[in-house]
Amino acid sequence: MAYGTIMEFDVDIETHRKIIEAVGDDPIDGLIVHAAGPSEAGVRSIDVWESKELSERFFGERLMPAMATLGIGGGPPLSVEEIDLPVVLRG
Repeated sequence: MAYGTIMEFDVDIETHRKIIEAVGDDPIDGLIVHAAGPSEAGVRSIDVWESKELSERFFGERLMPAMATLGIGGGPPLSVEEIDLPVVLRG
């Protein structure tokens, strides 16, 4: 079953772009889609993953190290909504 998250972060969209660049261009195992945009609190992102385990591995192995290289603390998101997605249509 696919796994989704809707998260809110206390960073601006330019910082979010820098984090994405620091993650690099290598394929992200298990990521189906990532979309993000500005929100009142900073940035809201929507991610769909093949599994929760692959999402957690990405955060630990790629995202947190990328943020550390930029000197950005790895504090928790302002909010997280987790969603089990039994149906995912791929275009």
